[in-house]
Amino acid sequence: MKRLTTFCFSLFLLIQFCFGQEYIQVTASSVNIRFSPSTSSTVITQAKEGNIFELVGESGDWYKILMFAGEHRCIYKTMCEKVTYSIAIPGSEQTRKAVFMELVKTEDRAQAEADRRYPTDIYKNIDYSRLLNDRYKLAVMNKYHLQPPVYYKIIVEGVDKKWLY
Repeated sequence: MKRLTTFCFSLFLLIQFCFGQEYIQVTASSVNIRFSPSTSSTVITQAKEGNIFELVGESGDWYKILMFAGEHRCIYKTMCEKVTYSIAIPGSEQTRKAVFMELVKTEDRAQAEADRRYPTDIYKNIDYSRLLNDRYKLAVMNKYHLQPPVYYKIIVEGVDKKWLY
């Protein structure tokens, strides 16, 4: 059931990507990605120079970007610039499969950590799991030198080709 939910969510996001998306690229050496548009907001993770994210909106001095958990996160505008970007997946199926498998492992890791930290508070558990998913999945994408928008295509391919089975 968890895998089917992931597939449906990923398909929804993939459809969103196909219709005239805008992107931003990080221009600073590193920049905080925050929960909301404020420097006092929780830091979800740090993006590095060159990372590209889907732009979903703006709020004052902040860009709103789409992260892996499907939620909007915020990044300070002066640390980025709008760019033209075409999603390009790695040519090797072996590499795509390796990335897919690591991304799936991050979901399990994030959920296990959230369960340990918030075993009885379902709302905090879910929020923390999503935060960790964003953090861990960005690390995987950076490890393989892939841009975050590639994530959705790799997930859909992995589910379609039943790489988990």
